Amino acid sequence: MRVHYTGRHADITDAEKAKAMRRFEKVQRIFGASKELEAHVILSKQRHFIEAEVTLRALQHTLVVTGQNANAFAALTLALDKLEKQAVRNKHKLVDGRRPARQRDEPNVSVQASLDSTSEVEPAPAEPAAGPRIVRGNGMAGKPLTLEEAALALEDQDRDQVTFRDTDSGRYCVLLRRRDGALELVETPA
Repeated sequence: MRVHYTGRHADITDAEKAKAMRRFEKVQRIFGASKELEAHVILSKQRHFIEAEVTLRALQHTLVVTGQNANAFAALTLALDKLEKQAVRNKHKLVDGRRPARQRDEPNVSVQASLDSTSEVEPAPAEPAAGPRIVRGNGMAGKPLTLEEAALALEDQDRDQVTFRDTDSGRYCVLLRRRDGALELVETPA
């Protein structure tokens, strides 16, 4: 990891820079970045305190934090604490945003295997049976939804029905689009 220091009437020693480097390496491990990250530290002296501003360029995003204290290293330590918290808080946004869209939309391999094993399609009978033809579909939502979210999913997927688990009641529900365009909610009994 490359760290550039700029001192505006304030500076820290080489030993303190080595301690700060260990903290920067911890942030790099949080991101799991295989590439070199680049950070810029600006130490500036105000009237009675020193302000440390850390700018980190990671995964095509910029994280900026500041820390203030009477001591330059203490100000840098405060800023690095904030940077670690910000890195942990934003890690999923930065890392998941880099995955290709096809990987983001598909469930992981173990989830897909369990879905495939539970929703096996029965083979069609050799001769057609009297009555309507029944086709099994895999229309179960992977996560609980509210009624509003299910309505949005129904519009986004351009389907006539969405099966989901209601977050409020915990019951399975089916939201149908009727022929007149209205939406109908069918709930399973408790």
